[in-house]
Amino acid sequence: MEFNKKYFVKTAPLVLSIGIFMGGIFAGCGPVKTRGGVNDVNLQESDMPAANNEPREERIMENFRALAKTGAKLPEVIDFLDENISVVSKEKAAEMLDRLEKLQQEFLPNIEKRFYNDETIQVKMSEVYTQGFDLGKVYEIEDEKVRELLSKTKNSGYRVETAEGMFFPVIDYEVYKKYSEYVTEDVKEYINIMAEESNNPPAKDAALVVGWDEVLKRALNQEKFIKRYEDSAKVGKVKELYRKYLTFTLFGLNNTPLFEYNSKVMDAGAKEAYIKFLESENSGGFYEVVKDYMKVLDKNGYKLTDEVAEFRENLVEKSK
Repeated sequence: MEFNKKYFVKTAPLVLSIGIFMGGIFAGCGPVKTRGGVNDVNLQESDMPAANNEPREERIMENFRALAKTGAKLPEVIDFLDENISVVSKEKAAEMLDRLEKLQQEFLPNIEKRFYNDETIQVKMSEVYTQGFDLGKVYEIEDEKVRELLSKTKNSGYRVETAEGMFFPVIDYEVYKKYSEYVTEDVKEYINIMAEESNNPPAKDAALVVGWDEVLKRALNQEKFIKRYEDSAKVGKVKELYRKYLTFTLFGLNNTPLFEYNSKVMDAGAKEAYIKFLESENSGGFYEVVKDYMKVLDKNGYKLTDEVAEFRENLVEKSK
């Protein structure tokens, strides 16, 4: 039989965030301070030229904006944040972190090329990984190319993950937690949401690698963020993430379908998780989606019928 995959989440790059390589190896969640090692710089605000009678915070922000232009060196930007984010307002700190994230997103394709352009890099990465590698010991790697690439990756605020046998960099949001106490509440919650995605990706190789209950929990938290911080600069990113989890909830994934391909019967584990979710929650838009979906499923014997297919497709359309 054919299975309607129209609304399945595409697994690359959307779900290529998946399969943590070196879980936690890029953590670095200690006190905010300048790192030692390669690419280390000393960009404290006190070292920057200051105009007479100009407020300190504005000097810091002017220096930061000048430093964080497109094409900036990420290790230098990160060092500047480490030295100065604690002495500016929460709003300015949030601006700093937002700019860092955008720079990392802009630079990501460039560093990805270094993982893919040299075929030997992937082979050597695999060799390093199978040895139970700890990035804290990156300088002990004998191969110069791999050592230099992983050092640059780490110092630029990325971590390395793997999917379908390939290694690639992603933004390490766990590192952002060291800035949480300095930023606004919406950005603090955004960091927690994204760090969860970074630390424990939901899918790998077109299959869910977290339980159905975890899918529901994350979607609920994302919806709460959207409602609580509707004017946040981060709400668009969280809405995008929520739509992905809504698709997980309604469809599953190619290799973890919500309905068995031949029998069209709903996955037993998912059914149990959805029932428990409805028992523990009692309000909210996502709650209503799951409740209405389960009503339609109950009516159709928990099978994927034309009515169920049409219902879930309408839900996806409404979420756009």
